[in-house]
Amino acid sequence: MPTVVSLLFSLPREIRNDIYQRVLFVSHPLYLFQEETGPSDKVGLFAPERPPARRWLALLYPNKQLHDEASAVLYGLSHFALVDATAGKNHANLLSSFLGRIGSVNAGCLSHLCINFPAAVGNSEEEDVTADQQAGEEDAFLGELRLLREKCTSLVTLEMMVYGRHAKGVTVASHDPDNSQLVRGVLSRMDAHLKAIPSLRRVLVRLYSGPLAPDVVEWMHGFGWVVSVGR
Repeated sequence: MPTVVSLLFSLPREIRNDIYQRVLFVSHPLYLFQEETGPSDKVGLFAPERPPARRWLALLYPNKQLHDEASAVLYGLSHFALVDATAGKNHANLLSSFLGRIGSVNAGCLSHLCINFPAAVGNSEEEDVTADQQAGEEDAFLGELRLLREKCTSLVTLEMMVYGRHAKGVTVASHDPDNSQLVRGVLSRMDAHLKAIPSLRRVLVRLYSGPLAPDVVEWMHGFGWVVSVGR
């Protein structure tokens, strides 16, 4: 008697892809986080309104062909959001670990990612942050963008969340007009790296910490970024 898997492979690829989409696709983001126990590169996944990943993603496990076909749909259609639970210190490690875990083929299928806006955009004189620390945070974020350019060759939409320490220097409440050139310089370097990602078509800045300063909004719109209030 034919198995379920062999019957599935008797169907045309378009129908199989439709089945994968119906089983795996969710309209809300899939949240990724660095797990505190186990290997240092272990990445956790939280999918609201879905059973534990081992059950929900069971379609990926029967054999290699099924895994490869279903993974292409999962990573190509899903919206992945990287959750920063450590004040930004390990965010770059989370991205690197995630891309390493899923492999180069699946990383190349990713179309929609959400990461943190860089905490480097701010006044290095505030909160005892040194200029070297400020530069280090900017370098780490630009390193993330370089990683996206190298690994995520189908990335179409990139969201950046502005909240907490990541809002330092850009919101109305925190923006220092005397520091405008520093902020604009960081944003310009970010934009240059974003424009170097050939597949990228949409950059969305999502706000969770109050409105942006007017000149910051003007610069972002000038770069072609979309500014939106988070939900």
